[in-house]
This record gives sequence, C-alpha cells and structure tokens, in this order.
Amino acid sequence: MATATNEVDEIRRRMGQIRRELHQDVREVVAGAEAVGDWHRYLRMYPWAAVGVAFATGFLIVPKRRRSVPANLVTKDDLALVREAVEEAKPRSIVEEAPRKSLLAAGFGMIAPMAWRLAQNYAMGYAEQWLAQQQQQFMDAAAPPRPSQPQARQAAAPRPDPGGPGRPGAF
Repeated sequence: MATATNEVDEIRRRMGQIRRELHQDVREVVAGAEAVGDWHRYLRMYPWAAVGVAFATGFLIVPKRRRSVPANLVTKDDLALVREAVEEAKPRSIVEEAPRKSLLAAGFGMIAPMAWRLAQNYAMGYAEQWLAQQQQQFMDAAAPPRPSQPQARQAAAPRPDPGGPGRPGAF
C-alpha cells in the first residue's frame, strides 16, 4: 500500500513539474514569436539595410517631378516653340504602347499575389515544423525512462477489472 502511495505521489510530482516546464516553454515560444515580429529589432540589427530599403521604397513611391521652365526666363514665343517640339517628339501611336503596359500590369497583378501566398505558405510550414520539433524534444525530455525487461513483462500482464457502478465492465 505504501509503494502505491509513493508511486502516485511521484506521478503527481512529475505531472506538476511537466506543467511548469510546459508553461515556461510556451512563454519562450511566445517571446520568440514576438521578437520575430518586432521590426525595431531588425532596424537595430541591420541599420544600413533598413536605410537602403527606405531609400528604394521612397524612390519607387514618389512620382517623377515634371521639369518646367520658369516663366520669367522664357517668352511666350519660346514656349510655343517648345510645345511644338514636344508634340513632334511624341510617338505617333500611343495606342500601341498602352496594351504593353496593361499586359505587364496584368501579369504583375496575377503573379504578385501568388508569390506572396507562396512566401506565406513557406513561412507557415517552417514555423509548424519548428514547433513540432520543439514539442518532440520536450516530449523526449519529459518521457520517463523505459522499464527494464522484467518490469515490462509485469506491466504487460492484464490487470483485473475492479468493476463497480458507473465503470466500464460493471453489470
């Protein structure tokens, strides 16, 4: 009777220890996920890359400035000559260029969401694999040692069903 009580106490103690370790591991995973999503961390770690990305983004977003000639330097006759020269320099068929641009835009519009989804799926698969690996390592560390050969035979022997009301096997 005393050994059964000791075994029960040992199992309860071990379960409490596993719960504490699981709680600590979950906190570590949450802290790691928060660290991955913190963009300030990347700014501190890679300041020059952040400057480059900001420069490239600004370059792509800001439209080109139209160059204009100050009105006080040019006469109306000069402006008329410039307008005529610009009209002559324009391509004869603007209609031919429009489909190319729209086809390019349509192609990018179709490929960009697929590429984004592919990147998301890759990141999600990587995260799931990492979590499964962490869980497996935790389970391996928390698993009790395997019993020796005589104990395994004893554990494999069928135990009598205590029966009783409300329990399976009771009549």
